[in-house]
Amino acid sequence: MRILQLSNLYTPVIGGLERSIATSSEELVRRGHEVTVLTLATPASRARDETINGVRVHRVRSVANTVLPRLNSDPGKPFHPTAPDPLTAAAIARLLRAEHYDVVHSHDWLMYSYLPLRRSRIGRPHVHTAHDFGLTCVRKIFARNGRQCSGPSLPRCVSCASAQYGGPRSLLLTAGLHAHRHRGIDALTAISTSVAQALGKANLPGALPIQVLSSLVPDGLDRLARDTPRPDWLPDGDYLLFVGALGPHKGIGVLFDAYRKLVAGWTGSRPVPALVCLGTRRDDTPAPPPGTLIRHDVPHPQVMAAWRGAAAGAVPSLNEGMGQVAVEAMLAGAPLVASAAGGLTDVVRDGESGLLVPPGDVDALHAALLRVLTDDELAARLRAGGRQRGLEFTAARVVPRIEEVYRACIAAC
Repeated sequence: MRILQLSNLYTPVIGGLERSIATSSEELVRRGHEVTVLTLATPASRARDETINGVRVHRVRSVANTVLPRLNSDPGKPFHPTAPDPLTAAAIARLLRAEHYDVVHSHDWLMYSYLPLRRSRIGRPHVHTAHDFGLTCVRKIFARNGRQCSGPSLPRCVSCASAQYGGPRSLLLTAGLHAHRHRGIDALTAISTSVAQALGKANLPGALPIQVLSSLVPDGLDRLARDTPRPDWLPDGDYLLFVGALGPHKGIGVLFDAYRKLVAGWTGSRPVPALVCLGTRRDDTPAPPPGTLIRHDVPHPQVMAAWRGAAAGAVPSLNEGMGQVAVEAMLAGAPLVASAAGGLTDVVRDGESGLLVPPGDVDALHAALLRVLTDDELAARLRAGGRQRGLEFTAARVVPRIEEVYRACIAAC
């Protein structure tokens, strides 16, 4: 098959979504398909074509990052608005006229520059994957005041999103999203049951079924964790590990409070484990407990090695589309404590591959961490169960299911 992927961002800008798209694209190439990724140019990458690990990457301009760069709070990570972008739509049209593709696979709001083209002469069968709650919520988290949102409404959504985007941008993005009926999606997948349920509150064609198809991680992460030397910046003794953005939505404040409680009541025979946090500090990052080790921009192999050596891992997110970080922790063999929030409930099997606790519950998180740290038999069982569970989310297991979605979509169109 010849596949055109549409993604706001692509390597070298890498987050969980971008890593998943790169992994699936490279695995599809390995399996004999031709894959092109159309993505937005950044100040560092510019508008140009290149080939990365067999994947053709076509970087294009957009109004949002060329004519009106102030629309982006971070120019290095441009986003696509909830409406067609004239420059991006024209670039997609040129590519579709120049080459024949069997299927178009969109992953985020860049889809909105393709939807007007879908029913035109150059349109191709279209699969969209919801990696987060962005078809329902412009903040993409579907949460309000630390709890799951009850559902969208224009006044409430504008008010909620203003803190993130500012008033004018919040109004534009929210109005654009609420106006869409998303006609032009032929097959819709969601990376977790939680995302699929939230899509039920989005403006979608009534007869469009939603298939849950998990996000994925590269094959061999377990070997990468084993083969990478232990980073010399890690503490000498036991440590707890958190990986992710150091923001309230990731539950970092809950973790900090639970760790303070752990230190205050520690009676173990070994010294209390240190707390290590790998991620990006934000304006809303709360004050960490004394002695917390925080590092930024850690290379991925070192992250995997850090997971392997952790006495316990914590993923305390208040909501999560799927939770690739939990998969990586499990593959590395870290005994995991995670929130029973969003897609994490699809990933972690309570008592088998990790312990699940109510999101935002400091006492429950503290109690679960204490269990893992003081019960060696439990920790060993979670390590083994986590490694087996993590394999279900690797490219070798997930990409054949993606191929099935493509074939069904093409046949139905």
